[in-house]
Amino acid sequence: MQVIISHVNADFDSLAAMVAAQKIYTAAKLVFSGSQNRNVKDFISLHGEVLDFVDIRQIDKKAIERLIVVDTRIADRLGEFEDLIDKPRIGIIVYDHHPSTEEDLKPTHDYSEITGATTTILVKIIRKKKIEISPFEATLFALGIHEDTGSLTYPTTTPNDAEAIAYLMTKKANVHVINQFLNRVLTEVQHKLLSDLLKTAHLVNVNGVDILFAYADAEDYIDGASVVTYKLGDLENAEVVFNFIRIGDRINIIGRSKIDEVDVGLILSRFEGGGHPQAASAVVKTRDLRKIEQELIEVLKVSVRKPLVAQEIMSKPVRTIDVKTTIQEASKALLKFGHTGLPVVDKGKLMGMISRRDLDKAVRHGLSHAPVKGFMSHQVITVSPEAPLHEMQKLLVEEGIGRLPVASDGKIIGIVTRTDLLRALHGDDYLSEFKSESKISKFTRKEIVEKFEQLLPKNIRKLLKNLGIMADKFDQNAYLVGGFVRDVLMGYPNLDIDIVVEGDGISFTREVVKKFGGRTRAHKKFGTAVVIFPDGFRIDFSTARTEFYEKPGALPQVEFSSIRQDLYRRDFSINAMAFALNSSKFGQVLDFFGGKKDLKNKQIRVLHNLSFVEDPTRIFRAVRFEQRYGFQMTKHTEELARRAVETELIGELTTVRIRDELIPILSEDTAWFALKRLFKLGALAHLHPRIKIDLTLKKLFEQIRVANLELEPYFSKKTRLWITYLMALLRDLTVEEINEWSKRMKLKKLDALNLEEGVSMISGAAEELGKKLKNSELYFLLKNLSQEQLILFYAISKKEERTKIIRFLRELKSIKPTINGNKLIELGFQPSPLFGKVLHDLLCARLDGLVKTEEDEINLTKKMMKEI
Repeated sequence: MQVIISHVNADFDSLAAMVAAQKIYTAAKLVFSGSQNRNVKDFISLHGEVLDFVDIRQIDKKAIERLIVVDTRIADRLGEFEDLIDKPRIGIIVYDHHPSTEEDLKPTHDYSEITGATTTILVKIIRKKKIEISPFEATLFALGIHEDTGSLTYPTTTPNDAEAIAYLMTKKANVHVINQFLNRVLTEVQHKLLSDLLKTAHLVNVNGVDILFAYADAEDYIDGASVVTYKLGDLENAEVVFNFIRIGDRINIIGRSKIDEVDVGLILSRFEGGGHPQAASAVVKTRDLRKIEQELIEVLKVSVRKPLVAQEIMSKPVRTIDVKTTIQEASKALLKFGHTGLPVVDKGKLMGMISRRDLDKAVRHGLSHAPVKGFMSHQVITVSPEAPLHEMQKLLVEEGIGRLPVASDGKIIGIVTRTDLLRALHGDDYLSEFKSESKISKFTRKEIVEKFEQLLPKNIRKLLKNLGIMADKFDQNAYLVGGFVRDVLMGYPNLDIDIVVEGDGISFTREVVKKFGGRTRAHKKFGTAVVIFPDGFRIDFSTARTEFYEKPGALPQVEFSSIRQDLYRRDFSINAMAFALNSSKFGQVLDFFGGKKDLKNKQIRVLHNLSFVEDPTRIFRAVRFEQRYGFQMTKHTEELARRAVETELIGELTTVRIRDELIPILSEDTAWFALKRLFKLGALAHLHPRIKIDLTLKKLFEQIRVANLELEPYFSKKTRLWITYLMALLRDLTVEEINEWSKRMKLKKLDALNLEEGVSMISGAAEELGKKLKNSELYFLLKNLSQEQLILFYAISKKEERTKIIRFLRELKSIKPTINGNKLIELGFQPSPLFGKVLHDLLCARLDGLVKTEEDEINLTKKMMKEI
């Protein structure tokens, strides 16, 4: 037999979790291990016909094989079932939402999590298993979560609790019923208890935290005393309450806390009580209320975390201005520092505060030249370094000020702003968009335009502004989009320009060519076109569109749409921003999906859960951006990427699309790190089974990078380094395997030949280079190698061999004999196939220093011709 139980004096979270557990363990019986609180009893009385509970007296404990325990891990809270926990024949499964220092259950399986309510854990499992629930069950589950999270207001509330409530609302949880049982009208007995408690209520400050204590006498146990404790806290606006209710020779202590600093469950465990951080109780055998209060205060002194004080949260050093500073200079200081007010000092002593409003008023009256002394506020409220958090909060609210100078011995040592206070109260993330250091998310439109001006050449800036004017003329909206916007915000130059037009992008490009010249090529199916201007500069245009994918990995189908939908189809939030070109809103950045915030947080985030399913090449792009910018995929994005890899969606891609993502990765300095990341994600499985991403490859990639830097001055064109890295990546494959791989990836013929020859020549050429070579032998060993092959050759060579490669590039590569075929004819020799051998030997002689002048070459030529 399987039995589902909870702790004695069951609350709504206990009841709801038990019923939820039975949805998973359908053969298990629901049994109360003890009493229930009044609200739960009333609920059961009303819904008895749909709640299938078994009376504990009907349970044969010897037949129990499994106990499913919810909402506790403490044995002595199991009432009638406590004696079963040590029976080896019984399996114990636990679902609980709060750790306890006194837990003594030894479960067979423990599915506990840190959430606001136990019911949340079980609802998550029900959703995952796709178990259907009725509106009644949804209502009960919501009741349990609402009760234990204070309707999502307690500090222990998690996002999972909110998600569970939202889900239950979709399942028709009845709000009227929830409100009815969470906010019950007090009975006559409860009213009297509340009245008695109010008469004795008093505050005690412990470690800077105000705690409300109250006493009352009762003739008998009062059902729902915990509800009265909540009511008392609400009436007195107290975040922590302890009620002492004396019944005969025993005192019931009921604790309630809304703050992290006071864990009433832990505190009352010292009195052999128990509960949660927010709600707990204990029973003490004594009649002396004052003595128990004093004992509790002593426990609180060592248990309550001291609140933060001014010197722990203040901003420093403090920017100040002297009393003699002019209004104009003060205005510049505020603009420079980004503040709305500054302390005014005289020889280090605080004299007053000057605000932006004060300065603006002085400027309007033509007093920019006047000192701030005459306009500052003289009555400045300050706090000491030891001022507690709640005192500062009260001052900021009641005085209506924005900052509190922290003073010691008359001198200002720091300042507490509203932002400092809110960050201390609610954590760093609470105001993440408004942190002073998050410059990207704070850029004004003016500042963004200034960055635009700084990062682009004058002719491009002028062209883009003219395109905005054209968009106005044709009543269309034009936006710069994608990587350009991302890089401008980050301060990187980028001339890869894409423009989206809300309207008809192709027609717009025709008008652009009419006005500026050049030519255009259009792709009507996708609503895209490229304009190549007379100077060769190109801009890609497209009509704002949305895309959908008929199957994973396929190319998208297109429908024309708005700029918002156009941005939503993009890969990541940092690439889904737009820069307005129209004159009236030039420089306005559209950021519908939090791209600026993700740039500030250095994270890569997809816009929707099917992003990698629709286009698995985005996995390669995500890794490339991670390594290029030092970013990191968000946990959720990485999970989606791994899931896409595990379902083998990359295998659905054409090899051409994989190639087109691999080449940009191998063109970056961070190529090895990107490959390592892709390898760990499992995304390289489709390249080749024998590719290894190991430390040997890492070392070789670094050698290639250094080789490129050292040889670059000797090359006339930029090296396509991706080919060299590809040689290193495929170095263990045979020539036949590389040839097959190149065909599969549809590499261009010359690139494929470059790759194959580069890998095949490594061992042979390296062996030859190690020998003692004449200049002519060195020349003909290296002269037919591509730049990409030479870099690989240099990377794997020893120091003395590298000097030979440098000598070839610096001295030998450009050497040619002065005599050519025409000169041989002038010398009287008849054209002949022998010319080739003569010219070859002449080049060798010139390389080896056997001839130095044209006369030497002529003499040697005549000698060779005679001997032939």
